[in-house]
Amino acid sequence: MAKLKEDILMDVRPRDLLKKLSLQDQKVELDIQVPDNFYQTMLEQLLERDYLNYTSEKIFQPESARRAKKIHWLQITRLPIHPNENESYDLLSRWQGVLSSLHAWDYRLIFLLLRNQGETKLFLGTVSSRQEVAAEEAIEQIREAAFGSMPGMGLRTLDEKKAVDEVNLPLLDMNYIGAVTGIPSFRENEKKGMLQTLDQLAFGIRDMYGTEKDYAMLVIADPIRDQEISDIISRYRRLGSQIHTGVRLTAGQSLSRGESMSEQGGVGMGISILSTVLGAIGGSMLGGIMGRSIGMMMGSQIGGMLNKQKQASVSGSASTNQEYLDKFAEYAEVVTDHHVARLNEGRNLGFWNTGVYVLGTSPRDVVTVTGMLRSVYSGDTTYFEPIRLHLFRPDSNALQIVRNRFELLPMAERASRPSETEKEKGAVREEQRAEENWHIFGRVYQYLSTPINTRELSLATSLPRRDVPGLRFVKTAVRFANNPAVIRGDRITLGNIVDTGIIQNTTYDIDVNSLVRHALVAGGTGSGKSTTCKRILSEVIRRDIPVMVIEPAKDDYVRWAIEQNRHLPDEKKFTIYMPGVSEVDGTPVEELRINPYEPAAAPGAKVDLLQHCENFVTLLNACLPSEEVVPILIEEVVDETIRDFAERNDCDYDAGITEPLPKYPDIDRMLEKARDVMKHKSYANMNRDNLTEVLLTRFKSLRRGMRGRILNVPKSTDYHKLFSGNAVINISRLAGSKDKSLVMSLLMQALYEYRMSRYTNDPEYRARAQKNSLCHLTLVEEAHNVLLKPQVQKSSGSPQQAAADLFDNLLSEVREYGQGLVVVDQVPTRLIEGAVKNTNYKIVHRLTAPDDQEIMASCMALRDDQKYIIPALEKGNAIICGDEDDAAAWVKMPAPGQDVR
Repeated sequence: MAKLKEDILMDVRPRDLLKKLSLQDQKVELDIQVPDNFYQTMLEQLLERDYLNYTSEKIFQPESARRAKKIHWLQITRLPIHPNENESYDLLSRWQGVLSSLHAWDYRLIFLLLRNQGETKLFLGTVSSRQEVAAEEAIEQIREAAFGSMPGMGLRTLDEKKAVDEVNLPLLDMNYIGAVTGIPSFRENEKKGMLQTLDQLAFGIRDMYGTEKDYAMLVIADPIRDQEISDIISRYRRLGSQIHTGVRLTAGQSLSRGESMSEQGGVGMGISILSTVLGAIGGSMLGGIMGRSIGMMMGSQIGGMLNKQKQASVSGSASTNQEYLDKFAEYAEVVTDHHVARLNEGRNLGFWNTGVYVLGTSPRDVVTVTGMLRSVYSGDTTYFEPIRLHLFRPDSNALQIVRNRFELLPMAERASRPSETEKEKGAVREEQRAEENWHIFGRVYQYLSTPINTRELSLATSLPRRDVPGLRFVKTAVRFANNPAVIRGDRITLGNIVDTGIIQNTTYDIDVNSLVRHALVAGGTGSGKSTTCKRILSEVIRRDIPVMVIEPAKDDYVRWAIEQNRHLPDEKKFTIYMPGVSEVDGTPVEELRINPYEPAAAPGAKVDLLQHCENFVTLLNACLPSEEVVPILIEEVVDETIRDFAERNDCDYDAGITEPLPKYPDIDRMLEKARDVMKHKSYANMNRDNLTEVLLTRFKSLRRGMRGRILNVPKSTDYHKLFSGNAVINISRLAGSKDKSLVMSLLMQALYEYRMSRYTNDPEYRARAQKNSLCHLTLVEEAHNVLLKPQVQKSSGSPQQAAADLFDNLLSEVREYGQGLVVVDQVPTRLIEGAVKNTNYKIVHRLTAPDDQEIMASCMALRDDQKYIIPALEKGNAIICGDEDDAAAWVKMPAPGQDVR
């Protein structure tokens, strides 16, 4: 058998196929033709509006010869700010709310900052584009929008005459005009609103000689409706799509080559041999014909099994490409996306076609003001349409259009109007229409103005944040409780709730009987605290509850009581006590008499002489400077004086509760008893004489001057009449605070004794007091004169200390007897602690001292921002908090003669 041929092994590599394909040998010419300045021109002229740089020499023509629409004006007289966090107060967002409301109503906004004769005035003008909206309604809606977004904002409506005098006439003196175009943007890395406000512009500019310059900044903003905004967005997007096709250009060429190869080999030629052999073997067994058939079949199969075939196919390619990136087109695409985002934001809060114009008395002033505006408007993204400054020639007609008509400056010449014949024939040329709408983005871009959204407009008209002459800032942007406690019983309405400076319809009421737990009224001179107190007193009197006023200074309540007596019935008339005065404006007044030894008691009630004298001794030791053994001697003299006097009237002094004496010893009797007591002392003669002189000197001081007229009397004023009827006690004629404190201490002691006696001996009175009802109200005006926080000094008496201790105990205990107290003072830090801590209602008018603000804010649990409203409160406004309130409330009290809203 022939030897079988070996299998063929194929070795074909890709590099063999590319041996003849060399890129060095293949020269591909890529000829890409790209315009050199097409996208650059489109970017600068169309998107960045570079054509605005060439408008200063332009002569403008008004779009319409029709009479300009009448503008209605509001003056911004005050702006609300936070009392202590002015920088962080989001005045900008609130102003955006006002602008957004105006856009929703389709109102043209005219914002005018007028600097004239050293004063800055802000005006808002408007005219509605809707014929069905009256001008007066538009003005009222602006007012409502301003009050809703910026509570506390002050607006003054100008009638036609005032508008001419305050707006039109000052503008007529400004004969030079310029403009500012470009997109204002914020500087995000700086605090919100910082530096980007009109503060410097509102403050004014001066020349080198200090002369004030008059100028005006005028912003005219026409609202753009949503349909037009959507159309502009579509135009930007279509332009962006076209620009995108030109951002990258690519050219290339490729070459490829492939080869394939196949070979086969086998043992097919052995078929015949094998068939012959098998045929011979089979012929002997099966016969020749069958043997040959089987042999042929098997030989074929074997031959097929031994046949073998291999194939290889290899291909390769090479290409070369060239890409052109147009940076101008790429940036133009970014700009279109940015403007689409701005326009979408305008669909949220509003989009405006806005012109910013500057008027001045000289070209230099206009250039200065426009430069200042550029520094305000330039922000992080202003480069998309940079800020440009324009100064127009005097004959440009810009003054007539802006100053006289308050309209935007049109960029194109007004197209000629077709004649009536042409109108009838419909012969308005298409090119004329194209001329009227020549800008690719629509008519809003055909003015010397900038289409901006509400957020950007709020920056263009950014409100000042500093006080300037003519513009007042009020620190009212603070929230207080709007829902005071509901009073279900007999209530006194003090005033209306105020929130962020806006007076609400909700009233603040107090329960009459809650005054039994006392009240503290604090406030500076002229803050309105006396008006508040008189309102409380009048309401209490109207409920047949007697009141008493202790007035250490002035005669305000004396005159008020005289006025009240003119319409009060006889049983409710005030009794006026004023030592040192016999009459006030023809009205007789009574003398006040206080015998220090006489206890105060209800008619027919017994008295506690022992307890009363112990209190009197404490008072004298505190009021009269003394040291070493003198306080003990004073106590002995007082005790012996009243004991001797009681025994002479058949009264058991040591029994404590006794019948009242028909009369009591006076200061003269105490002097005699002092000499008698000292005679029986076994001191050395010199010491005895010295101590006797010390005692006599101190006791004699009690009978000198006005205090002697009050204290050195055999019988006190009728305490029942004093403490059960309406009364005013004025001790302003007393010389100094020590004398006033001494008299006040005795009055407070007498008041406490009388209330306790009345409670003990009058069942009807006691029943009312046990129900926590108010039975009597005492008001202490200018309480620091008599309730001064004591300055304790070693070995020295302090009349203020005695009054402080007595009043502290009185506040804690006297309410059990139906007695209410109202403490009134200008300086709460000088009062004893009990006056602040043991009073239910705290009524705080304006206080200027930080320590006074702090102590009152602390006792009312005010937040830090609420605390800083106290020095900014206007007259008649107060912060009030009671034990039934969840939080303090800001309340506006009605003026005298007025009722609560």
